[in-house]
Amino acid sequence: MIDIRALRRHRGITLIDLARLSNLPVGTLAELEHGLLPLEDERRARLACIFGVAPELLSAPAPHRARNTRAMVWSKRCAYIVLAAALGLLFLAIPALNERPAAASTAQHPDALHNSSFSSRPARAQASRARSAPKPTPTAAPSPAPRPRFTLGADGPHGCPLAPTTGHVVVTQGYAEGTHAPTSIWGAIDLAIDGDGDGNADPAATQGVPIAAALSGMAHVYLGSWPGGNYVRITDAQSGWSAAYAHLDSVAVADGQTIPVGAPIGTVGSTGMASGPHLHYEVWHGTQNVDPSGLAECG
Repeated sequence: MIDIRALRRHRGITLIDLARLSNLPVGTLAELEHGLLPLEDERRARLACIFGVAPELLSAPAPHRARNTRAMVWSKRCAYIVLAAALGLLFLAIPALNERPAAASTAQHPDALHNSSFSSRPARAQASRARSAPKPTPTAAPSPAPRPRFTLGADGPHGCPLAPTTGHVVVTQGYAEGTHAPTSIWGAIDLAIDGDGDGNADPAATQGVPIAAALSGMAHVYLGSWPGGNYVRITDAQSGWSAAYAHLDSVAVADGQTIPVGAPIGTVGSTGMASGPHLHYEVWHGTQNVDPSGLAECG
């Protein structure tokens, strides 16, 4: 059986989006997810059609699990607020830290002020000779501009979300393989780092590698979800494309934050249902799961 709340969170669909798709009130969906209302056959069939699963596979939490629902919801909201406040303070502190060395560098030693009149003459003479010297003729054409790491095409976001400083990226589980089936729900590829060149993933080289956003959009953050662990989904509302990242060790973005393409969103880990550190990478177009194998370009 698949818990409807876990399935919605894994797919990165908000309660508001699910209410719009199912034509059910948001409050009714929340009560269904937390066991406050029974999952009747008509509602089960409607939600199963949206998620693309058989109705008999859907389940709702037992009523006794809903006792502390409000406390859990408010605790998660408070955690998101604290995380957003901490990130805001960090962004405010960075410019102040950068200004201190700049201010210190402008102060000159007294000896330097004393000797400035003596050192200015040779400097002026060198500047005069430099102006009078003929300019060299360029002999080589300028190098081409570097290719952008990420591009958004008609077929989806192109670019590898991992860029390790050492080693290279390998695929440890392909699309529609193992736990990635059925693809309508779990379609993804698993990425890790081969640090010694033997073609196999190395946990030590994989753990903590930064993850970059393959496209720009709004972040939806689900901390401690199951089975995705720390799960981040970024959606470009204008194009309809989304990219999702699961099992993160750390998360560097806040829920509802607008993320530019290429920005760091966290680091690789093994949270949730994972046997070792790796990145579970998904691509979606609306509610349609898309094979990211030809889009990741991690070779």
